[in-house]
Amino acid sequence: YDAAVAELERILDAGRDRLDPTTVAVLEQSLQTIDRAIAEARAALQTDPTNSYLSEHLSATMNQKVRLLRQAAQLATSAS
Repeated sequence: YDAAVAELERILDAGRDRLDPTTVAVLEQSLQTIDRAIAEARAALQTDPTNSYLSEHLSATMNQKVRLLRQAAQLATSAS
């Protein structure tokens, strides 16, 4: 996960200047929201590590971040 996120963020950063500033702002806001949800789920799992709902929620949220970054990276590389 960490390697995939880092690579997608690198691709997005390299193509960021090709995107409309409004699009970049929306992407950044969405990523901040997802990052907060990931942090909250991780913190909750620290106090309740066997909670399957929290584990599934964390996994789903992390996958959501990868999907969003993948779409954004594709948009950034295809924009002209």
